[in-house]
Amino acid sequence: MRPLLSFILLGLLTTSLSAQSIASKDHAKDIAMIQSFIADLADDSKAIDIVLSQHLIIQNPSDELYDYLEVSLQEVRINLMTKRTDEITYTPYSNMPRKEINDIDPENLDTQNMYFLHYRKRQMLAVYVENNKIGSFTLVSKGGRKAHFVRY
Repeated sequence: MRPLLSFILLGLLTTSLSAQSIASKDHAKDIAMIQSFIADLADDSKAIDIVLSQHLIIQNPSDELYDYLEVSLQEVRINLMTKRTDEITYTPYSNMPRKEINDIDPENLDTQNMYFLHYRKRQMLAVYVENNKIGSFTLVSKGGRKAHFVRY
């Protein structure tokens, strides 16, 4: 009876582990792309409009949107000036403590594409990735307790 029970438990464990590995995502490619985005932003010799065109997905282009994004990227650049970029950590949504993401409404976006950047244990930026580019680096409140990513 004991060998049979052990065999059944081993089978269940193996099935569970393989299902988890199928569902999980290798975040290394996304994180490398976000690191490149951060490195380009931290390099003040790179024009903001170049960073914007190389790293962001713009679905509904307009002059107003480009102005907004340039100002927003400039704010992130200023914030990066006081930081050592090699000390920034990149945490996927799935690895975030539940209490830190309870106030985020994914709104049908794939949470496996959401990353949170921390500097010395303080969140500094949230990023949504799609098609190997930045889909959003803007989290806004929906007027209640929830925030969502704004896609451009």
